[in-house]
Amino acid sequence: MTDLRAYAESKRIPIVQSGFTTETESNSHGEVLSKFVLEYPDCTHYLFLDTDVYFVEDNTLNVMLEELEGRANVFGIGPRMSWDGVVEIPEETRKAIPDLYETRLHPCCALVKNTELFRRVVKEIGLSCVKCLWANGEEYLDTLKLMTKVMKTHGLRHIISSKMVLHFFCVSYVWEPTKHWDEVKANRRDTLLRELRERGAG
Repeated sequence: MTDLRAYAESKRIPIVQSGFTTETESNSHGEVLSKFVLEYPDCTHYLFLDTDVYFVEDNTLNVMLEELEGRANVFGIGPRMSWDGVVEIPEETRKAIPDLYETRLHPCCALVKNTELFRRVVKEIGLSCVKCLWANGEEYLDTLKLMTKVMKTHGLRHIISSKMVLHFFCVSYVWEPTKHWDEVKANRRDTLLRELRERGAG
């Protein structure tokens, strides 16, 4: 954390605690993002970024901003995602897990236009996970998914950038469907962190 704090300070970026512990009853992700949006209403855009995202291509955020601007029917943009930092997540996997691209703006790395409509949706509905109870079952809507659906009712959608990031997914916690990858992902993460530290020291 020492290096991170020093870097953030050099860029005049405040590090602010969320106010939540790591032992909340439910996922606090969306609530943290909602709180941030409502407390900072005067920016041009919001960048949501998970700590397990690694940028593998230059100028990713600048390109995402360029691709987002000038498109009146688009409210936000996310990058293409990779599990190894080399190739994009396979199309068959993306189709099997539509929450990666299709059905929501994924919060791992999301750039959103700051509009009155977006802030109103955040205030009234929020960005948190939601469970819908249907007559014959239930549906779990992950972080940002309900917001994405509501924005669609206003004729607004999200798009996927030409740029790609490495998203480790679930490295800091156990999720059964990807549990068998945890050791490989953790080793990859630690290797990249070590290389970054060595580069910074050199």
